[in-house]
Amino acid sequence: MPVRCHRFAVRALGLTAILLLLSLSPGRADPGQIMANRQAFLSAVALLETDPAGHDARRRSLNDYLLAPYLDHARLKRDLPTVSTGEARRFLESEAATQLGSQFRREFLAELGRRGDWPSFAAFDEAGLSLSTELRCQRVLALLGTGRTDDARQEFLAIWPTGKSLPAECDDPLAQARVRGWLGSAVIWQRLRLAVDAGNPGLAGTLARLLPESERADGQRLTQAAADPQGTLKAAPSWPDLPAEREAAGLALRRLARTDVDSAIGYWALVAPRFAFEKADRAAILHDLALYAAVAYRPDAEEWFERVPVESRSEQLVDWQLRAALAGEAWDTVLKVVDGMPGPLAAALRPRYWRARALAGLQRDEEARAVYAALATEATFYGFLAADRLSTPYVICPREIGADPERAAALRGQRDVARALELHAIGWRAEATRAWDQARESLSEADRRQLLLLASEQGWHDRVALALSSGDDLRHYALRFPLAERETVERESARNGLDPAWAYALIRAESAWQPDVRSPANAYGLMQLLPATGQQMARQLGLDWPGTSMLLDPQTNIRLGTRYLAQQADRFQGSPWLASAAYNAGPAPVQRWLGDRGTLPADIFIETIPYRETRDYVTRVLAFSVIYDWRMNGQARPLSDRLPNPGRRYTGVTPASAVRPVVCPGATGPSAT
Repeated sequence: MPVRCHRFAVRALGLTAILLLLSLSPGRADPGQIMANRQAFLSAVALLETDPAGHDARRRSLNDYLLAPYLDHARLKRDLPTVSTGEARRFLESEAATQLGSQFRREFLAELGRRGDWPSFAAFDEAGLSLSTELRCQRVLALLGTGRTDDARQEFLAIWPTGKSLPAECDDPLAQARVRGWLGSAVIWQRLRLAVDAGNPGLAGTLARLLPESERADGQRLTQAAADPQGTLKAAPSWPDLPAEREAAGLALRRLARTDVDSAIGYWALVAPRFAFEKADRAAILHDLALYAAVAYRPDAEEWFERVPVESRSEQLVDWQLRAALAGEAWDTVLKVVDGMPGPLAAALRPRYWRARALAGLQRDEEARAVYAALATEATFYGFLAADRLSTPYVICPREIGADPERAAALRGQRDVARALELHAIGWRAEATRAWDQARESLSEADRRQLLLLASEQGWHDRVALALSSGDDLRHYALRFPLAERETVERESARNGLDPAWAYALIRAESAWQPDVRSPANAYGLMQLLPATGQQMARQLGLDWPGTSMLLDPQTNIRLGTRYLAQQADRFQGSPWLASAAYNAGPAPVQRWLGDRGTLPADIFIETIPYRETRDYVTRVLAFSVIYDWRMNGQARPLSDRLPNPGRRYTGVTPASAVRPVVCPGATGPSAT
């Protein structure tokens, strides 16, 4: 844990927030002592580099504070290049079986690797220790350096199969593997194909050069097929009908289909008679041509689907055949697709909903109502829509975890659990999460449940939401959909003309209540704002912009995020679902989709959104809106009211008579687990 991160945490919290956190007193400890310990701890962190003597004095006063070892760890990290094996061993003995001990062991192994001290590396490398790829490559060198050549070979060949480039720490093991003859032709081809599948032509080209001279041209041809499928297919008609050439031509066809299915279909007419593709290879090519014909909403998508052997039709292909049929509102085809799905897939809520819509579209109303009635018992996007079709109450049957004070007290006494809660309380969320994850692994299911209650009580909502993510756990609505930051959400929603249940739903979908989360796309905080967007919203609101740290403050993030959401709503006539799609994918793609299919009903339009992430996002936000509406008000605005058809202005006004009551048939109270 870099010390600079700790200094940032102290600065980012601010005095008021720190005093609030210091008031959170776990267990029965003296609140005054907890406050003093936390103040001394945070002060010691700040002094580590600027005033070592002051740091040491505060550290000596904290021997009884459960986070004191984090100060020792920070000092070891600072001095890592000069830490002796004896110092490292003493720390690890004091931190046996803790998350902090495992973390430092990995850090010290990396240092031993930098030193090239392979005997010490082997001595500190515990069996079963999960290591990064970098450390695993250093482990190979340590095994070689201690005479365990067979083990080194097995470890290297376990690392080898990846389509990604290996880190620099693997260069020396790779050189050893080549010298020692570990890289035979089959091993190289294995990874070359993985690199091609991963879209890594640079790595594939490097691997092709490692092949024996007699196979090198075949490897380079396959690499070229991935990098330039159209150029490959132009040359393919002149190739001999041999296995390597067939593989390259098939790969090029499948790759080109992703970006230009019309051209790929044209080349298939030229290539298919030229090569005797194996049955499985031919089916794979036809599968991708049919898939991307549907993605492009070609009018002949159904014809291409029929060319794919039944046994080769993937769930993805069937999904897209369904979307292509829905885009044309071809209800007979929709029904045929759904009825032809394999049992497990057909039993899912989405195809069942579209089966009911198809039956209704074919005027088979009694059959449609029966399917809707079964769906309407589900507290999901499709279940709520089905209930709206029947004008029946929403069915939401919550579960609760019964509190067990004795078990909770025992958990607070476990070192990693206690540390996780205390780290979260002082704002060290990354360290808290690592301690939490390690503690949770060793707990029984009953203890894990109580741990969720402890986290929820402390406002650590993201750990709870992420843990309760499947099966009956989805019915723990109070835990999964916390009414956190309620004053801020309601104030900023009112200020921007938004339904607070929608704002809550978007926060839940974006971040699962992780205030410091940063996405791969560089979006920050509860409402996942890009820095440029955050800066623009801050400027509009007359706020100073100190940088991305501003987005990590929950209240500020909500203020900026609701402002941006309101702008998307204004752009799309107030429509919550279109604004949600724009919030996720950007307004330009949404405008493009409206130009292509803007006459479709809202539920069909959502199903035909080309981006899977955005399709799922929109349905999730809308379902969460209903649940948050119920959590806040005990009833819910109909989901259908949040789905104005494209081109229709959304007013947000729902007659009182249309508001859906929420029921749980047969329940006398929340069930306990």
